[in-house]
Amino acid sequence: MPPRHAPRPSPRRDARRPSGPPPPGGGRLAGRTALALGLTLALALALAVAGGVAWTRDRPRRLRERAEAATLARDWPAAVEAWKECNRAGEASAGTWLAEARADLEMDRSAAADHAFAKALEAKPSLVEAWRGRLDRLRVLDRPLEALRLGRLAEAAVDADARPAILATTTLAALAELPDDEARARLDRWITADPTDLDARVARLARIAANVHPGDPDRASRIAELAEILGREPEHVAAREALVVALGDAGEVDRGRVTLDAWPEAVRDARYDRLRGRWDLDYDRNPARAAGSFAKVLVELPHDWKSHYGLARAGRALGRDAEARAEADAVARLLERLAPVALGPRLVDDLAKLDDPAARLDLAGLCDGVGLAGLAQSWRREAQARAETRGPSPTDH
Repeated sequence: MPPRHAPRPSPRRDARRPSGPPPPGGGRLAGRTALALGLTLALALALAVAGGVAWTRDRPRRLRERAEAATLARDWPAAVEAWKECNRAGEASAGTWLAEARADLEMDRSAAADHAFAKALEAKPSLVEAWRGRLDRLRVLDRPLEALRLGRLAEAAVDADARPAILATTTLAALAELPDDEARARLDRWITADPTDLDARVARLARIAANVHPGDPDRASRIAELAEILGREPEHVAAREALVVALGDAGEVDRGRVTLDAWPEAVRDARYDRLRGRWDLDYDRNPARAAGSFAKVLVELPHDWKSHYGLARAGRALGRDAEARAEADAVARLLERLAPVALGPRLVDDLAKLDDPAARLDLAGLCDGVGLAGLAQSWRREAQARAETRGPSPTDH
């Protein structure tokens, strides 16, 4: 009997692939599952985008609420940072810039406050508080030329009922220098709060040069600091002016002349001309050119007694005795009228009664008496406007 062959083994089934036909509808079920998953992901993405847009749109409001809360709590460091963030968020306004400036002032950050005031004025030029804040800073820095310029801009920008307040602040900044101790104290606070405030540092050094106190830095140290500041900021007019003055006082005439000659043309004004006249008269023996320089100063600063004194000296050197005597008389008159003992009480009294046309007229007379004709004319206009608003007084009948 022929041998029986062993049965052939059946082929092995692939465990990864189910045997037999697919269950009815299986492909359609997998498609539906994938579609549902895709729709779910798309919906989640849409919700995330919508949430992000809503969060972005809502962010300025939440930043402002945080800034207002910090301000209300008088947490000035937090308020400053919150207002800065609010203004950087693209939703800045005159109000938010003004709030940032106020918080900066509370922290004695004068330079930062001035920047915020300027931004507020860009958004709303009629903001009286911003103009007055900037003018007050110039008074502390003892920069009357800039105060007069800024005051004219402010007077033109504010509403009619705010002009007397602007004129009052301008008059103080142009005429009434702060007492030395008060000015030094404010400058010291500003520098402590912000050592990068170059304006405050320069003003402090200039005050020391004019009135040295025990313990103040010596002249060599002041010259070195001013030179360092000017090296970093060549167009800082106040730093260049203070350095030239210090070099002249130290007898470093040639170095002072080099620094004066390097004064950028674009920012040459009465401060440059006053120093140009000093060098022409005292060191270069050119009184005619000095007289021209001092005369240019008096166009912008008619109450600058130092330039009148320079003209008197130049007139004598040129043999113009009548002119020299007239300028010497002007010096005596200005020193008398600008003396704090005479000027201070008069200003205080007039400014306390600013609604009275008579007080405004007295301020006009005060400005006229020192040569500030433009400011005097503005005070007279305000006096007339106030008189017309009030009508005739009972004593007029």
